[in-house]
Amino acid sequence: MADQEHLDFPTEDGPSLGTVISEKLTESIANMDLLNTLQKMVAVEPGDEESEVIRDKLRGVLAQFKDMTDDDKAEFAKKIKEGLASKLSMRLKNNEMLAGVEDAIREAVMTKLYMVAAAAFVILVLIVFFGYKLYKSIKEKEKKREEKKKAKQMKKKK
Repeated sequence: MADQEHLDFPTEDGPSLGTVISEKLTESIANMDLLNTLQKMVAVEPGDEESEVIRDKLRGVLAQFKDMTDDDKAEFAKKIKEGLASKLSMRLKNNEMLAGVEDAIREAVMTKLYMVAAAAFVILVLIVFFGYKLYKSIKEKEKKREEKKKAKQMKKKK
């Protein structure tokens, strides 16, 4: 139940994951071609007896659908789409289909962030290391130059 509240509670950044998925599924269902979808479902090979029974029922529905008038087809398609959209929305609200999706996304994002942070740390360490070496080299050259200058001055004084 806590996961349910978490998924449906809008965040500061916008709507929740469950809401967005529900809206996109509803939009996709509204735009689908029902006849083509039914034909594809009938064409799929059944895996068991239950699937074969459902496939036979779909064949009957498809035959009846082809015999309907255009107005009846539109009404039937509308009712099927509404029923499918409401069923999917209900499952999303019951959190059956989104179990762990949000956690998996969060984990993937955190993993990527850790990788980027590790890469940035390595680059920073390399920059500091080479910067230190450059600084040390410059100081060493200045020191040698100063020593040469002092040595020349000492020779001139002698």
